[in-house]
Amino acid sequence: MNNRTCGRLLAILTVIAFCQSQAVLSPAHAQYDAEKVSLLDRVGIEEFGATKAEDCWGYVSPSGREYAIIGLSNGTGFIEITDPKSSTIVGHVPSNRRRRDVKVYRHYVYASDERSPLHVIDMSRIDEGIVVAVGERSGATHNIFINEDSGFMYHSVGGPLNIYDLADPERPALVGQWPGQAHDVQVVNWSGGPYDGHEIAFVLAGWDHTLDIVDVTDKTNPTLIGQASYRRPYYTHQGWLSDDRNYFYFGDELDEVNGEETTRTLIMDIRDLENPVPAGEFTTGFTGIDHNLYVRDGFIYQANDASGLHIFDASDPADPVWVGYFDTYPPDDGLEYVGAWSVYPFFPSGTVIVSDRNGGLFVLDVSEAIASSCVREPAWVCDGDVDGDA
Repeated sequence: MNNRTCGRLLAILTVIAFCQSQAVLSPAHAQYDAEKVSLLDRVGIEEFGATKAEDCWGYVSPSGREYAIIGLSNGTGFIEITDPKSSTIVGHVPSNRRRRDVKVYRHYVYASDERSPLHVIDMSRIDEGIVVAVGERSGATHNIFINEDSGFMYHSVGGPLNIYDLADPERPALVGQWPGQAHDVQVVNWSGGPYDGHEIAFVLAGWDHTLDIVDVTDKTNPTLIGQASYRRPYYTHQGWLSDDRNYFYFGDELDEVNGEETTRTLIMDIRDLENPVPAGEFTTGFTGIDHNLYVRDGFIYQANDASGLHIFDASDPADPVWVGYFDTYPPDDGLEYVGAWSVYPFFPSGTVIVSDRNGGLFVLDVSEAIASSCVREPAWVCDGDVDGDA
């Protein structure tokens, strides 16, 4: 091989090495720590002219197109993510107050704030890029839950749990109230056992330090049927049922800032609704304050403020196992109220979105994390994990 050929080969190898290094260090991806979760796209709060983001939810139009909805400091944002690598802003409904929580019923979005009326937004023409505020309704609130099976909406603001009938979705009608303290809630139509056919609310009671189980079948007379607390409670925040409805997973928003070394999530055994009992705890192994979590198909998706999204395999629902994460807030994993507010894992495509207070909307691919097959021999080891650190 002559000197000219060697020179050309060296140049080619140098270019290949440079391109490979550029691919690895792509600015869109290299700034975020992750394991088994990858970034598909991000829409920053600055693209909406906002200074902060809070809750997120999802909507699938009749055409099958997927949309992310995000609560912002200046209103509600709508982003098409049908092609998750090419997100497109399709609408923004402005507000003079921040939209803390957003939830969907049929083709309507309900967006809340503690100090102003509820925004009702019509998405029936979202495929055309049209979203329209159809009114503001009384009922300022921090958190919203909608039981789509029953057609009732539940507002919680740290005080009573207010219940609204959505028979006319544009004009929610207040029909009842649970007077206990409620920071957040999940409400489902129950099947099996003595409460078969009843509508049951799992109320996270904030400063009361309890999980309250309430029968809300009679909206004019909700009834407490079960209650339990747990080790070192501070502020009972938010949670979700396991797929088999035998357990309830939830977080305490203030336990990490009061001495828990790593992010703690609690498990309540609710197989006997009248006698719920603590059934364990699990952790990400990271610092950071837990915020909102949801469960889909045997996996728990948890937004944890400064440490981002964490995913757990709950195939053994009494013993969830950490399988992956994506840190949406790169500066640190501390105990500040920054970073990941919420996560929505329910899109048919499997795309997962996270709303980050500072970074906006993250569109994520979690397929590698949820494809892991784990065995306990003698410790948890997952496919492709040669050093046992998954």
